[in-house]
Amino acid sequence: EEGDSAITRYNLADIVYAKAEVDCSQGIVNLWLGADVMLEYTYEEALELLTAKESKAKQDLEDVTEDLSFTRNQIITCEVNISRVYNWDVRRKRASAAGSN
Repeated sequence: EEGDSAITRYNLADIVYAKAEVDCSQGIVNLWLGADVMLEYTYEEALELLTAKESKAKQDLEDVTEDLSFTRNQIITCEVNISRVYNWDVRRKRASAAGSN
């Protein structure tokens, strides 16, 4: 609406933020898309884009968490198998040493 403004912080550098007062009456927002690309969107378009990206990021997080769980299980399985092979080798060496005495 006319005369509306919002106070926000924006990123100047990696760990440096600045405070700014933003005029909200324009009905547009500029979104930084990365790779030196910034585009201008209306509020509705920006909200739609950001909502879609948020849902995609949540789905990706879920997928990565599932993959991590699978990888942990595979590591545990490998450790158990390594232990079994080691114990088998120890028993074999003991039996071989006992047989040669």
